[in-house]
Amino acid sequence: MPRTRTTDRRAGFTLIEVVAVMLIIALVASLAVTTIPGTGRGRLKALTLETAALLRRERLGAVMTGRERQVSIDGEKRVLVGDGGDVVAVPRDVVLDILGIDALWSGRQAVVRFHPDGASTGAVLKLSREKAEYEIRVNWYTGGVAIAP
Repeated sequence: MPRTRTTDRRAGFTLIEVVAVMLIIALVASLAVTTIPGTGRGRLKALTLETAALLRRERLGAVMTGRERQVSIDGEKRVLVGDGGDVVAVPRDVVLDILGIDALWSGRQAVVRFHPDGASTGAVLKLSREKAEYEIRVNWYTGGVAIAP
């Protein structure tokens, strides 16, 4: 029995249906990838950018107010604290190595101090998790903050 034209139109899927199914599959796949262990590079990079932003804000605060500003670390709470009140929490699975001045300020371990002229004591902060790592370098002369992968 030959097919009629009306039954041919009803058979199969429309392009819109196929695209909708592909979008749903892509959404589910992206959710699955973010929950798989070992995908912490993105979170580590976000933490690095947040830490660099804290350092830059404190440098700018020192220049704008004409007074020294500092960033220190509270080892018990695992947070970086700026004089401006900003806090960056360091997750337990992230290793933070600091190369800088060895002093205590307000009961916290020193990280870097920014002077009113923009200069700093200088520091290198290395954040690592699993096989990913980033370095934040604070130039002692200019106080500039740079991120190195």
